[in-house]
Amino acid sequence: MQQSIDLLRHKLEGVYPPGEITGFIRLIFEALCNYTPTDILLRKDTILSEDMHRKIEEIAERLSRQEPIQYILGYAWFCDCRFDIAPGALIPRPETEELVRLIIAENHDRPLRIADLGTGSGCIAVTLARELPRSRVEAWDLSPAALAIARRNALKQQVAIDFHERDILHYDLSQIPAGSLNLIVSNPPYVLQSESKAMSGNVLDYEPHEALFVPDETPLLFYDKIARDSLTLLSPGGRLYFEINETQGENCARMLQGYGYEQTRIVKDLYNKDRFASAVKPFAHG
Repeated sequence: MQQSIDLLRHKLEGVYPPGEITGFIRLIFEALCNYTPTDILLRKDTILSEDMHRKIEEIAERLSRQEPIQYILGYAWFCDCRFDIAPGALIPRPETEELVRLIIAENHDRPLRIADLGTGSGCIAVTLARELPRSRVEAWDLSPAALAIARRNALKQQVAIDFHERDILHYDLSQIPAGSLNLIVSNPPYVLQSESKAMSGNVLDYEPHEALFVPDETPLLFYDKIARDSLTLLSPGGRLYFEINETQGENCARMLQGYGYEQTRIVKDLYNKDRFASAVKPFAHG
């Protein structure tokens, strides 16, 4: 086993910082051997099979090309559960876990009708369905590939979700009953095209750009459309939650207030960056 660990460190040094390489080693041996970090320390003299060593060599090669470890292993952890992940959907981020935990903390006391717009891998929708079992959850996405992954995750975690192939920017609002939802959540594309220059290859070369980027001139493209439509879709007192670009907190709050939403707020993430927005549809709307 030590030989495989040395191979990984040698192959990846200069591409990733040492701490990240250690993290990869932990994830790889957890996935392939079901080893804990303690097992890795205590079993370094274990002789791995040729087949196992070859698999590790293949993983090292893919990692050296900056392919995300989650795509290589086929899964990622989100809110303490394992989610299938593939290149058709974004890899779940820790910030999104914060958003989901915020929603659960604020909405656990009653059954709701929830929609996750732009569901991707389904991590938000599936977690909400699991943690708020009295609620009904639906999930939308434009991508058939992403919906296939999300459906698989819902099946594995044994939750019932209504999936819809819908383009958030172009769908027939009249086909959805007005006031039929109590809570809408979305983590839509919010990275500005100009910000791509600062992003690493493992994101730019592998994750779906349509789920990441918006034009610099319309940073709130998706938020504006969802906020407008939610005035129809939400019941009075219904809640809207967004994950946002850290540079767009004030703009997002101003937009929501402009549409007449109440209790508008911007919430910071663990890194003290503006990361989430929430608002409430008023009981008396226009």
